[in-house]
Amino acid sequence: MAGDDIDIMSIPSQQRSALLAECMAGEEDPVRKEAYLNFKKQMDSMKEEHEGGPSEVDKLKGQGNHFFSFGCYSQATTLYTMGLDMEPKNTVLLNNRAMSYLKQDMPEEALADADISIALDSTVENIKAFWRRAQALLEMARDDEAERAANAGLALQANNGHLNRVRKKAREASSLRMLCGCEWVGKLDNGVEKRMSFTKDGVMLMTVIGHELKAKFDLSVECTPKTMVVKMGKDGMEGGGPPPPPMPYIYEFHDDGKELWICHPVGSPDLPTKFEGPGFSRLRKEEVTNSSDLIAASEPLDVRTALYMQEWNKVMPPTAAQLPEQPSDEQISKEVLIMEQVTQLKRRFGLDVHARAMELAKAPGAAASSELRDLAQGLRERLLSRKATC
Repeated sequence: MAGDDIDIMSIPSQQRSALLAECMAGEEDPVRKEAYLNFKKQMDSMKEEHEGGPSEVDKLKGQGNHFFSFGCYSQATTLYTMGLDMEPKNTVLLNNRAMSYLKQDMPEEALADADISIALDSTVENIKAFWRRAQALLEMARDDEAERAANAGLALQANNGHLNRVRKKAREASSLRMLCGCEWVGKLDNGVEKRMSFTKDGVMLMTVIGHELKAKFDLSVECTPKTMVVKMGKDGMEGGGPPPPPMPYIYEFHDDGKELWICHPVGSPDLPTKFEGPGFSRLRKEEVTNSSDLIAASEPLDVRTALYMQEWNKVMPPTAAQLPEQPSDEQISKEVLIMEQVTQLKRRFGLDVHARAMELAKAPGAAASSELRDLAQGLRERLLSRKATC
């Protein structure tokens, strides 16, 4: 019956070539293709047994490896596939084809081959399949799954350099994904708002009372808790002085990634081991939004400016407090909170509104309405009392 295995040993040698040609001619037909593949398998087995030479599958693998070594990944994939047509359960070919797929930016296909390979052999002898699986998941930006896949392989071979590198990259990618694209907001001990943001190219921005501090950061993810080192360059220093030494931090995420715990040493260069003390901050995640969207940008500029100046005048007393030479912590906190509230107003309303308010404060008489003029005059008096010359 067509499709049944063919016993090569029962076929006279003169008929084998004819049968092979017939099978190849009908290769497009699934039944005849199966017959051809069965024939090839038995031919390979017979050659290897009687001649001691490499099988056809081994030749295809060798040719595929040859093309792979030259960077001809598409041709290598084709040869590995031809071998897998003959031996679908060959884990070496599956692993080789998975790597060829990875080289061609085809991680989904690589993952499929690696999964089949691991299902066939999940022992340390097939450790390459675990590497291919972890790498494919990493390239698909499935960082947490990539880390778990790497851990599965490392449980079999703890010192595997490839898996350790993939796990490190997965952890770094996961940390960056959670750190970046948002602002982390918290309070200092005196109630002042503190904001931190991170970018994927390693830049950290810290904002306190409207003052921005920019620095570079490097992550270390192979320890618990994870750590980062923050390095400030000369461009981040006011007055052009030398930058401070690098500052180490420990950090970890809580509440499903909505809260960041971060801690640096105070009075010591040593890396903290616990989240406690004056260097510890608990920051909540705040999605980055366009500040002009927060206060309806569709409203005319002077309408938004009037609201801005009205809130500013409420926050800031008409005259500055007269502080003693050695003010108390309470007095300092009160003044700092006023400036913090002004900073938040500026953030809410946007730079265009702030610029218009300062313009009107310099010349209240230029306001288009009496309401706007009165608000501008009130702001002018407050700024002048603090020697913020208009």
